[in-house]
Amino acid sequence: MPSAEPTTALWLRTGDSRPGPRPGFTLDDIAAAAVRLADAEGLRALSMRRVAEEMGTGAASLYRYVSGKGDLLSLMYDRVAGECEFAPATGDLRADVLDAAERTRALYRRHGWLAEVRPGTLGPNGLRYLDHMVAVLAPAGLTPAATMHGIAMISGWVTVFAAQEASGQAVGATGGGAEHIAAMMSLGDYPHLTALFAGSDAPAEAPVDADAAFRAGIDALLFGIGGSSPR
Repeated sequence: MPSAEPTTALWLRTGDSRPGPRPGFTLDDIAAAAVRLADAEGLRALSMRRVAEEMGTGAASLYRYVSGKGDLLSLMYDRVAGECEFAPATGDLRADVLDAAERTRALYRRHGWLAEVRPGTLGPNGLRYLDHMVAVLAPAGLTPAATMHGIAMISGWVTVFAAQEASGQAVGATGGGAEHIAAMMSLGDYPHLTALFAGSDAPAEAPVDADAAFRAGIDALLFGIGGSSPR
């Protein structure tokens, strides 16, 4: 998956000291143009040249602000993260985590390319998300390390689930479909699958309620996180 280079975060760099006219754009201007381009054409269309064209300037001028595509991805990720308006934590662990997860899932639905991006560095909005998740996990009584692991697990589930939805693949679909699996089972010895589907003509592949599946994944994670948390 595309990711930004592990360089000093844009938001912590000193200003451009090179001679010449002062920059006429902001990091948010660049992020907005890059997001518009990715929303319209996908990440494959993203390049310094195309973003510059979107802004009505030359690619060379963007290097006053960003060092390359990795910086663009970090800016884009942080800009769309700013679209999330999280409700204050209520102290209800499950309700608060589900609320944050659903809001983040909606973000991935609005920006289909987002599941393909891993920012090299977190910006202000990414840290705001992290801060909120620390608050919603507080009732679990986790250590700092376990809290961060829990956030990573929940975020990972949202990302993987959203990527599957964005791909158009049915949630919970088995590789090749039920008929394919049944046919393959006849070619070899698969005792556990055979026992699982004993009495059935083929593995069941009824339509899956995506919303229910999403919540079930969060519940499973919370069971594991809560079950291992020190009190």
